[in-house]
This record gives sequence, C-alpha cells and structure tokens, in this order.
Amino acid sequence: MSQNETATTTTTPATETAEKKEHGTLVDLIFDLGTEWATYGLGLAKSALEQGARTLERLAGSIDTLKKQLASKA
Repeated sequence: MSQNETATTTTTPATETAEKKEHGTLVDLIFDLGTEWATYGLGLAKSALEQGARTLERLAGSIDTLKKQLASKA
C-alpha cells in the first residue's frame, strides 16, 4: 500500500450481526453474573436473618426466666 492509499474497512451485514450478537452475549453474561451474585447475597441475608431470629428467641427466653426469678423474690 502506498502513502496515497487509504485503508478502508467494510462491514457486511453478517459482520454487523456477529458484532451485535457478541455484544448481546457479553450483556447476557454480565446480566447472568449479576443475577447469580444477587441470588447468593439474598441467600446470605436469609441465613443471617434466620440466625438473628434464633438469637432473639433465646434472648427473649432468658429475659422471661429473669422476669420470673425477680417476680418470685418480690
């Protein structure tokens, strides 16, 4: 190629479709990855809330026991 010639790239509809499909696939991949992380995070949140609820139930039982002990001494 000489200095006066310019390189031109031509895109065919097939190339454009392949590029759009590749971008679509990347978007789908990112979306799927985000969905998986959200599912994982929600599972962790559920476990944490369940554990917190069990802890509060034990605490409520301890407070009730203390209340009964104080009432019997009064």
